[in-house]
Amino acid sequence: MPTSIPPVSARRDRKKLDRARRTAFAALALLLLVCGAGAGFSYVVAGRVEAGIDAGLAREAQNGRKLSCATREFYGFPFRIAMRCDAPRLEIERPSGKVVLSAARLTGVAQIYDLNHVIIEAQGPLSLEAPGISDTEADWHSLLMSLVAQGGVLDHADMSVEGPSLRVRDGQTMLTTKAERFELHARRDPGRSPEDGAVELSSKLVHLAAPVLDGILGEPTPADADIDVSISKVAALQPQAPSASGFPLERWRVAGGALRVAGASFTKGTLKGGASGELQLDELHRVVGRLDTSLEGAEPLLSRLNLPPAALAFLKLSGGKLRLPVTMTNGRMAIGPVAVARMIPLY
Repeated sequence: MPTSIPPVSARRDRKKLDRARRTAFAALALLLLVCGAGAGFSYVVAGRVEAGIDAGLAREAQNGRKLSCATREFYGFPFRIAMRCDAPRLEIERPSGKVVLSAARLTGVAQIYDLNHVIIEAQGPLSLEAPGISDTEADWHSLLMSLVAQGGVLDHADMSVEGPSLRVRDGQTMLTTKAERFELHARRDPGRSPEDGAVELSSKLVHLAAPVLDGILGEPTPADADIDVSISKVAALQPQAPSASGFPLERWRVAGGALRVAGASFTKGTLKGGASGELQLDELHRVVGRLDTSLEGAEPLLSRLNLPPAALAFLKLSGGKLRLPVTMTNGRMAIGPVAVARMIPLY
């Protein structure tokens, strides 16, 4: 007699299939719940970030620095927060007149799990308007900045610019200076005490082509430069309200700020130069200090300066390499024992 009761193995398979379906539905529901919670969290964080940006911009505007965007958009949810600012414009009020910087676009991105690390991309050209300055424009192939904060304070920053160029009008002529790459890195100097408030800067300029520099040195080849410096009392240089007393450099001088040159090098064709030392400002706003300099391959340059034959003979006797201290004190600059120039106030 036939029966409708399925075999035991079939019932077991059906139970396994039902459990698998319930598990899959539960996993899907949990995933949707997590995604929904993450999206909600990211929207809340984005709202706080936007409010923080607006508050910061309002404070800067009160201090005479107004940053505006033609259009602004927040996006990237739920895994990151990004802001795009089209046609950014920075207006800085100064006693001498208004300074205006404008570019094509700024984009800032931070991952939702690490809002202390922001990547900024800028699109040029960047134009400058200021009293006494006209037709000045900078451009680049790509410009990226990385900013990392700790405890609400900027800890270190890095910038990389590919294909930078600068166009400046000189009468009826537009002078164009360009390079292959420029890098700048800034971080708190670990080799100095916290009381110094020092920031370490290192920069690299690769294959600089500058017609003005070519004309001065008589050397058409591109130039390379590396600079490593440490600046103390950086807090005194930070922007303040226009009503605040004291020029930034004056505040820095009064605070006891110093520029320590750990190493600087410059290469252009056969010409190679280097320097290290420390510089400050005196009460009359003149540079004071000492730099230990080196110069190699300078015979063509010195010949163009029409120096006495004895100087050129001395250079040849030294093997084409010169190591001379440059001292700046009491308003005078001296190379070795010989005073060569008078120092003028910087401001």
